[in-house]
Amino acid sequence: MSRARRELLTRLADHDGACPVDELARSCGQHPNTVREHLEALVASGHVLRVPAPQPTGRGRPARLYRVAEQAAAPAAAATLASVLAAQLATRPEARAEGVAAGRAWAASLRTGSPDAGRDDPPNAQTVSDDIAGALTGTGFTAERSAEDPAVLRLTRCPLLDAAREHPDVVCSVHLGLVQGLLDDAGAPETRAQLLPFAASDACLLRLDPPEAS
Repeated sequence: MSRARRELLTRLADHDGACPVDELARSCGQHPNTVREHLEALVASGHVLRVPAPQPTGRGRPARLYRVAEQAAAPAAAATLASVLAAQLATRPEARAEGVAAGRAWAASLRTGSPDAGRDDPPNAQTVSDDIAGALTGTGFTAERSAEDPAVLRLTRCPLLDAAREHPDVVCSVHLGLVQGLLDDAGAPETRAQLLPFAASDACLLRLDPPEAS
């Protein structure tokens, strides 16, 4: 990251909530177009989020607001280890399959009882979604249901974001295996999980389709 973008990110973090381009430009002493270009680059890198502004009372489109994205920060040593292990696994011919298997093992390590313990009836799609969102939150993700599609969870925080950016095939395969294992535990092994890494500017998307929609 360039010095100018680091400074802009620091100034944006000092604001309480989202901030418009013009205000940031004044505080940085830069032209709004320059600030906007840096902000869009920071959005692309996942450091900044665009926030819808309130509708204007007069004519014209509402201005875009920006705020610092919440980054999940694993301890530095753990994050480095994850990146090293992902790099090693990426050289193997079955890297994705091994990543999924590792994710399922991760889910098993979180298990406190037998899969689907205490559940009499098959869970509905909303219950499954809530179960998976809660379990992922417990492992360091932030998962929220999409307003546009109830079958989609938006993962706006990742516990191993840097490693996932460097080796998405491996790390995201591990996360997919984790979800598959969690689905087994939720009594929904036939639910189809599809993970779309970095599909949105501020989130990865996890689609959970029940058997009849698969």
